[in-house]
Amino acid sequence: FEAFDGVGNLVEGDVEAATTGEAREIIRARGVTPYEVRASRGTDLLFRDIRLDRGSRRAPDAQLARLARDLAVLLQASLPLDTALRIAATTTEDRRMQTLALHLMEGVRQGATLAEVMEAMPDTFQPEYIRIVQAGDISADLGGAMQELDDLLDRRVEIKRRIRSAMAYPALLVGLAFVSFAIILGLLVPAITPIFLENGMPLPTVLAALNAIRQNSTWILVFAAASVVALVLAISLARRNSALRIPLDKLYLSVPIIGRISELREAARFTRTLATLIRAGVAPLEALQASCPLVKNHYTRSRLEHAVTDVRAGVSIGTAISMASALPAVVPQMITVGEESGRLQDMLRSYTGNKRGRS
Repeated sequence: FEAFDGVGNLVEGDVEAATTGEAREIIRARGVTPYEVRASRGTDLLFRDIRLDRGSRRAPDAQLARLARDLAVLLQASLPLDTALRIAATTTEDRRMQTLALHLMEGVRQGATLAEVMEAMPDTFQPEYIRIVQAGDISADLGGAMQELDDLLDRRVEIKRRIRSAMAYPALLVGLAFVSFAIILGLLVPAITPIFLENGMPLPTVLAALNAIRQNSTWILVFAAASVVALVLAISLARRNSALRIPLDKLYLSVPIIGRISELREAARFTRTLATLIRAGVAPLEALQASCPLVKNHYTRSRLEHAVTDVRAGVSIGTAISMASALPAVVPQMITVGEESGRLQDMLRSYTGNKRGRS
């Protein structure tokens, strides 16, 4: 790790920790402010961050995390925002992040808040990132908001890395299976089939099926490609139709494994944003309204909007969400406990932390 000591000197060292977050806590306990924390193992060529969407304007989470970390350190050192952005632009090695930091600095110097400048760049910053920065502006703790954004981005990078690692072996097996099947159809079947036919013997069932697939492979590939294209177009058109989007998203949540993961992800995004806004001093009802649009699943969002209506009528947030059946059962239970104990923000953040640990 690299960190700043009490007099501003940059120091380096090593710590043993299971996660990046745990390493940061150990470093802070030493009385220094962590600047960069990275794993000490060598670069893994198989699982390194490979970006397929090279035409996308959205900045990589790892680079955004570095920028947010730099800003958090500088702002917590009581530097002005425009100065912090200028320093961050000069210290980053990534030209894209340098341009981004300079663009943010120009917007801030023109009188806009950092959240407003970010909001004008929807292709670069996701809405939940903007909400965290807005909460920092409201609470006058932008440095803390940038630290929270850094933690969020670090968690996402770590989860993506784990998913790639978990999927590498199954993807290798599937690839080898396709290669083996192609070899059988292209080499083995044409070599064995004439032996049976020349001797007037019927082909075994398996060999006959493989030979039929080989002879009609072109039509099969055309049909499969057409089916995939038709399915993608149908789903795309259905998602653009507001009347069909909600039933489609509800069906998506019922898909085994994938639906459950999506539900937990939406719950974590919602509770994290709600906790951040409440911590910033936003009224719970207004925080609840601001958190709903960040939920990407339209079915879940519609149920949460029903909960907002119930809260306006005087129902507690936990009861309203429970009645709406919008999120996993543990969420309204923790919200109810938080409301009764006066620690709603802590309970929401606790749920987000538990989800992170399970990931």
